[in-house]
Amino acid sequence: MVTMRTAQARCPAKINLSLAVLGRRPDGYHEIDSLVARISLCDAMSFALRGDERIVVHCDDAAAPSDASNLAARAAEALRAGRPLPGVEIALHKRIPVAAGLGGGSSNAATALRVLRELWRLDVSDAELARIGATIGSDVPVFLQPAAACRISGRGEVVEPLRLAFAGVVVLILPAIHSSTAAVYAAWSRRDTPGSPAPAPAGQLSAAELMALARNDLEPAACEVQPRLGELAGALRRRGPVCMSGSGSAFFRLFDDRRAAERFAHEIRDELETRTELVRFE
Repeated sequence: MVTMRTAQARCPAKINLSLAVLGRRPDGYHEIDSLVARISLCDAMSFALRGDERIVVHCDDAAAPSDASNLAARAAEALRAGRPLPGVEIALHKRIPVAAGLGGGSSNAATALRVLRELWRLDVSDAELARIGATIGSDVPVFLQPAAACRISGRGEVVEPLRLAFAGVVVLILPAIHSSTAAVYAAWSRRDTPGSPAPAPAGQLSAAELMALARNDLEPAACEVQPRLGELAGALRRRGPVCMSGSGSAFFRLFDDRRAAERFAHEIRDELETRTELVRFE
């Protein structure tokens, strides 16, 4: 809810149902093609305009920066772009793990752009907001898209909505492992094995249909960078199909039946001592 001086907002995470890395671009980024779905695991943000021009971020997760390097702070600075506008106090309550491949920081940045456009009463189009977002992070534009499921391409800035629905449960497996996106892409570049895009799904799909599409070209590189991730992936796959999201370290498995999802999540928590969350598509 946006008022004249304050606002509150939710910031959803995402999973990459598929992620193909097509090669390295001349600009140094990697060309990707990915099917992405927003999920109900969310951070919470609150905003309050200040009497000075400072942009201040308070975050309750020590793993996330609470200074100018925070993506929400960078988004605020990019949107303000030298305009004589008041500063803002941003309080960030994190539930999306940092460096897990779930897009938490990018979602925070996208939320900051949307909310501050209203608080600062800026005449900025959705297209311009997405352009600004792409300068902050490759995953930011997908969180500015109203569709819950999208295909992203380029380095992530090209977003195409998908008419995709899934009524079941997503089990997230969230190990206490931080995965560096830069290190994972560097490891992928050493392997240099380009993938191919997944077919675009449409309509109401089952868990089995979506898991049949699920693959991630970055997983071997992520497991090279973080060997413990490879051990976890092996242990998970002995219990059924899973897929890594983004550059890791989160994995997911889809279920049509909630009781089966709960049994799987309970088993992972108890036997592998790893955090799990049951969520849904947004």
